[in-house]
Amino acid sequence: MTYYTPGLGSCGYTSDPNDAVVALSVTMMRNPPDPSQNRRCGTKIGIWNPGTRMHHWATVVDTCQGCKHFDIDVSEGLFKQVAPSGDGRVHGINWGGSAVGG
Repeated sequence: MTYYTPGLGSCGYTSDPNDAVVALSVTMMRNPPDPSQNRRCGTKIGIWNPGTRMHHWATVVDTCQGCKHFDIDVSEGLFKQVAPSGDGRVHGINWGGSAVGG
């Protein structure tokens, strides 16, 4: 898991750094010609950090161009909640939800 500064995402939603939002990989999103029509847009995923035993929800609003298939990129505010001692990249984070068929 990494973080980014959200703005106008591929789903057509404008978000700010304190919103609980997430960008999924290009291969996970499989955007149609008009990415704002993607069925994953606006869906929720659950994010679990086994180290802190904390669970958080995030809304899919964007596509992460540099992410590997199962990587996620979250807003900076959400990153600080999920991984308060993280340095920008955290491994071992679990996530899933209807956006990915889980």
